[in-house]
Amino acid sequence: MAVGCSPPPSEKDRALAEVNGYSITVGEFERSYVDVLIRSGQNDTPGARYSHLNTLIEDQLWYEEALRRKLDADTSLALFIDLARKRALGGRYYELEFLEQLAQPTETEIRLAFARYKQPVIARHLFYGNETDAYAAYTRLQAGTSFIDEAQICFQTSNFDSTAGWLGEVRYFQVDDAFAEAAFSLATGSFSAPVRSRQGWHIIKIEDRIATPIITESEFQNRKTGIASLLRIRKRRLEGDRFVRTFMENRDVRVDPQGLRALDAALARIERRVSGAPVTLEDDYDTPAPPLTSSTPLATFVIHETVQTFTAEDYFFWFSELPFREARSRPAASIGRAVRNEAFALAGIDANLEGDAIVQRDVEYYTRTYLANSMRQLDPDSTLIDALQSTASVRIDSLFFDQIMVR
Repeated sequence: MAVGCSPPPSEKDRALAEVNGYSITVGEFERSYVDVLIRSGQNDTPGARYSHLNTLIEDQLWYEEALRRKLDADTSLALFIDLARKRALGGRYYELEFLEQLAQPTETEIRLAFARYKQPVIARHLFYGNETDAYAAYTRLQAGTSFIDEAQICFQTSNFDSTAGWLGEVRYFQVDDAFAEAAFSLATGSFSAPVRSRQGWHIIKIEDRIATPIITESEFQNRKTGIASLLRIRKRRLEGDRFVRTFMENRDVRVDPQGLRALDAALARIERRVSGAPVTLEDDYDTPAPPLTSSTPLATFVIHETVQTFTAEDYFFWFSELPFREARSRPAASIGRAVRNEAFALAGIDANLEGDAIVQRDVEYYTRTYLANSMRQLDPDSTLIDALQSTASVRIDSLFFDQIMVR
């Protein structure tokens, strides 16, 4: 099984491991593993696969212990299941509308990726937190400002520094996807237009390339499956980001300024409580921020030409899915992320996916993971998991697992 390729139905149902009679199938492993790769940005490796399989085994042991302790009777679980349902609906809509339409890498694309994998580049870059600053710098570069002089401005060097923005050797599959595709498409000595990565905006210059490698057909054939797997993950991330951006542009999201201020102030109070800092009634505004209630409008967005209001209650429904650091530093972006989750879920409902077998399976998986994590938090020193593992009946089909890893 190559990551990103769906195996035949009979193979998807085959057990990779059995934990106290529960089967962890190829399908369950592949679906959750690829999700981890997409979310984390890490590459597919044999070590990463075995680590994920061990996590799934631990999760099953924790889940069984949670049921023994009747954690499934907790009222908070019902709220989580509702969240899991909407998350699964949005994810399934994304799969049907994007993933199942995504073309697999061609032989030509795999050969090009292999050549780039074999030949690192020497690069430097300019880095910006927003698109406006990046394009302003790009305009200056096009007008004749030298890259090294622009680097002094970008990185605010106190004295001239010839190493400003220097990255050194960059390898094709070891950096952000968008950065890599832009960098390896450049001619030596040229610079890119602004490139949006997961970290921010870059302008990349290729200083040199490592000597042209000797590429043999036998080496390509030996590495072809692994390179194709890495390339599939890269295409899925890059094209997926474009699909989501287009989807959200069509939603015409508009953040409410007063709602944004009210949310920002509320999040500041939450941060103070969590950090132990004194809580006051004053916020960081010249005038007091408006109060935040469940019905406070934070944004509007469009579904089927109908304007929907996104409230504070809607935002906090998705709060556990949102990075708190982003919420505090960029509350408008956090609102946008929550609106995106809601819009995809509504699209899944509109597409009548609530009875979809994969949606139901995902809700079950998220629920099991939630209960497993609830138990995991009760065992900070790992004594309980060690005891559960010592008495568990676990069987791993190692030979089959190794075979599907290299297929």
